[in-house]
Amino acid sequence: MLMSVKEMRGHLFVARDGEIGKVNDLYFDDDQWTVRYLVDKTGFLGRQVLIAPVAITEINNDQEMIRVNLTREQIEDSPPLDREKPLSRDLETKIIEHYRWPAYLGGADALSEAGYTQSAAPHPLSWSVKRTIARDPDYEGPNLHSSVNVIGYKIATNNGDLGAVEDLLVDDKTWEIRYLLIETQKAMNSKKILIDPEWIDWISWKQKRVSVSMDREKIKGCPKFDMSLPIPREYEKMLYEHYECKAYWDRQ
Repeated sequence: MLMSVKEMRGHLFVARDGEIGKVNDLYFDDDQWTVRYLVDKTGFLGRQVLIAPVAITEINNDQEMIRVNLTREQIEDSPPLDREKPLSRDLETKIIEHYRWPAYLGGADALSEAGYTQSAAPHPLSWSVKRTIARDPDYEGPNLHSSVNVIGYKIATNNGDLGAVEDLLVDDKTWEIRYLLIETQKAMNSKKILIDPEWIDWISWKQKRVSVSMDREKIKGCPKFDMSLPIPREYEKMLYEHYECKAYWDRQ
């Protein structure tokens, strides 16, 4: 099932021994467009820590709750996230060592090495490899980015701007970002449409712009998204047929 990143913000984290903060953000990998960490704002002096999807055992959107296979103490003692600084590899290493999580670059075998199985970790990290998306030539920052920051980025097409990113829709099984929800140029005929990250060919973190390798009118003419989740497969089929692109379920 697909989940809205906007709607996930505020979901309560429930550890093995009680409640421990709320979802404040999600960090994703801009090469694979996969969520790597959820940000837990614990409530203790506004302290924020990272929790990987591999620790999640249940997501209940009706109750706005996420259960994790961790204790409150483990989360409270986790290295804190400094939102004023880029997410560094050094901090990731400290967090992974603290929880004894598999490093997501280590491959699927690392799950079992860390004591996780498919039954114990129903929301594992995704190991799929996608193409590299071009970035600013002089960009030297991390490839993990805040979903909150990306919302609002402008969408550029082959022949002009289209609108802005309004939300990200995430697969709750693989944690891959399946679609960017786009609000077309605000006018009387504006509408909400979906873009597959596979179609992104360039992204500028400095200019806050995402470039899609498609014609502007082609995108504007796609089937309107009515904001209903889960998304009917028939709608998805119409979407990919309109764009004349292979659907994500055929790319596995």
